[in-house]
Amino acid sequence: MTYLNCSEQDCCHNKGGCCCLDSIKMHHNSAHTAMCASFASNEGYANAAVDNAPGQAETDIRCDDGACRHNKNHTCCSDLVGISQGRTGPCCAAREE
Repeated sequence: MTYLNCSEQDCCHNKGGCCCLDSIKMHHNSAHTAMCASFASNEGYANAAVDNAPGQAETDIRCDDGACRHNKNHTCCSDLVGISQGRTGPCCAAREE
């Protein structure tokens, strides 16, 4: 599992910088960017996680970014992954070619 630090405050799965999902998906969407495909807008949910599960620091991350050095068999093997707001949405800050 990977320690996930999410700063995407507009996601309904974010609880205090942690994700309340057991597993998230990252999608390679351009030459140098991987996006959180598990992002769900909290609009209409009053800034609360929709599943009422507690946030957890460690999360499995499935990723299709074959160019990232942390990707091993579609699983992120980085010890720490940050998700931050990019120009096109929530991006992986740990991505390295």
